[in-house]
Amino acid sequence: MNKNFLKKAGIGAGLGLSLLLPLLAMAQVGVPGPIITSPTDITRIITAVFNWLAGIIFVISLIMLFYAAILYMTAGASETTLAKSKTVLIYAIVGLAVAILTYSFRPFLESFFRASF
Repeated sequence: MNKNFLKKAGIGAGLGLSLLLPLLAMAQVGVPGPIITSPTDITRIITAVFNWLAGIIFVISLIMLFYAAILYMTAGASETTLAKSKTVLIYAIVGLAVAILTYSFRPFLESFFRASF
């Protein structure tokens, strides 16, 4: 047997067993009940995910907005840096709009699940 093969096989087996550790922890605690029991639970979960994603998008777009401002202030006479700052500014504004629209998606989602069930 090749020594390199045995080393790779040992590493693979170790990684495979380490991936099973969370399952062993779940077996000790017990399996929880169902998460979704009604349409309002679906709405609640999806709303929580959208709110979380909107917060992340909002923070990233604010950081990009500050980055665009710093690029614009330090550009001087460089046309390429000015163009880069303008494109970063446009993407930051689009990100802010997406974050705001994500917050406004909740009423649409609630009315959709109330109408379909």
